[in-house]
Amino acid sequence: MANMSKQTSNVVWVSLNMMVLFTAILSHEFIMEPLLHAYASRGTGGIQEKDGYLALCIVYAFNAVGCFVAPWLVTRISGKWSMVVGIATVFLYEFAYLFPNRISILSISCIVGIGTTFLWVGQGQYISENVSDNNREKNTSMQWAFFKMSLVFGGLLFLGFFHGASIESLVDNGQVQIFVIFFMILTILASISTCFLPQTNMSQDRAPEPFLRASANFIKQLRQKRILLLSTFFFYTGISRSFWISIYPACIKFTSRLSSNTTTTLALGMVVTGAGQVAGSLAVTASGRRVRKLGEHAFIILALILHIVLFVMISLTFPNDAPLGHTEGTGPVFDPTVSMAMTMSFFLGFGDAILQTQVYAYIAKYYQKESGAVFSCFRFFAVRSKDHNSAQSQHFCFNPKGIASTIMFFVAQFFNLAEHLCILIIGACAAGIAIVLFHQSVNRSYQQKTSVVVVSVMPTARRTAPQNARAIARVEALT
Repeated sequence: MANMSKQTSNVVWVSLNMMVLFTAILSHEFIMEPLLHAYASRGTGGIQEKDGYLALCIVYAFNAVGCFVAPWLVTRISGKWSMVVGIATVFLYEFAYLFPNRISILSISCIVGIGTTFLWVGQGQYISENVSDNNREKNTSMQWAFFKMSLVFGGLLFLGFFHGASIESLVDNGQVQIFVIFFMILTILASISTCFLPQTNMSQDRAPEPFLRASANFIKQLRQKRILLLSTFFFYTGISRSFWISIYPACIKFTSRLSSNTTTTLALGMVVTGAGQVAGSLAVTASGRRVRKLGEHAFIILALILHIVLFVMISLTFPNDAPLGHTEGTGPVFDPTVSMAMTMSFFLGFGDAILQTQVYAYIAKYYQKESGAVFSCFRFFAVRSKDHNSAQSQHFCFNPKGIASTIMFFVAQFFNLAEHLCILIIGACAAGIAIVLFHQSVNRSYQQKTSVVVVSVMPTARRTAPQNARAIARVEALT
């Protein structure tokens, strides 16, 4: 890191920590519904067949609740130590799976839901303090590429561990606990490394905010027009993320026509989705400045179109009852094949990476001084903020979960594939419209400020020196 700027080296460090941690978290989440489905079929600990979806629903519901506490916590203990608190709750969650029991898993889901909000608040705050106009695309997309390498590593881990075995056979043999212990080791390593992250000057200078004021500001900012427009986009990233991280993998696992061992296919899907995520992040890094000339929303619109095409293809390929359990059915038009399933996995990851890197880039550009406010709201429904010219900084919370994922995982217990895909397609269209309207609002605001500046400074020849000084001060305040 000798040739890197301090900002970039800090982003690399925190990104490596998150890559190690989320190798455990995402791998666990990717197989949660099939895993708990296997436990339920064997009558383990009172677990029921749809408890994988239910546990994720609880996690993300408490993510939303945590948004009322996270902004206050981050100003009290900093983004760095908020991450440490969040990682500790992840360790407790993994520990519960050593002794699988329905009550303990669902109860600790509440704790980890709030804890991971602290994790994302802290991580997002830390990254926003380490980006600037010169490195925004590079640092945010690099962070996302590192983060999504965790899916690749997790998939490779499963491919090596399963050795052609199924999740059901590993449950029967008691071998599931082996990789749960491995996940716990990764979590401990990430926690130790995070403790040694350097604090930024911005974090050290940040004044603590009273809890009630932080929570009241959070609710107040939800009423802003631009925040509501961005929230529509963030809401879509939440529901789409829920689909590719759990619902689509369940379709792969439960569709028997794909292969004789769909557990291996599921693990391969993790690798391919992660590869798509990394490729999407690298594409943003390579072409970010070129696309910015066309408009920052160009990336998002292209990714949304890609997702809509994929949703249509998935609806034509997989049986409609695939998310709910094992099925011998086939798609309405095409027979499901491994190559087709993996192609769609790759491009789901590719499109999602573009959307997520743009979330970081948008908030770092438009709301850097109140990044935590915006990211807490993002966590709430996948954003909270003040006006982006405000001098007071809040707290950074990132991850497309909150209300959107709560809804998706709740209905996943009952919905067929076609119903999921209808929600996703409508959400993608709404997100595209919201982003266009957001940019129109920003452009109008910029034009209004420019016109005020012209009116204020043109007649300087007839002004006294103090009047000119006041005019210049108004210009500086606007810009």
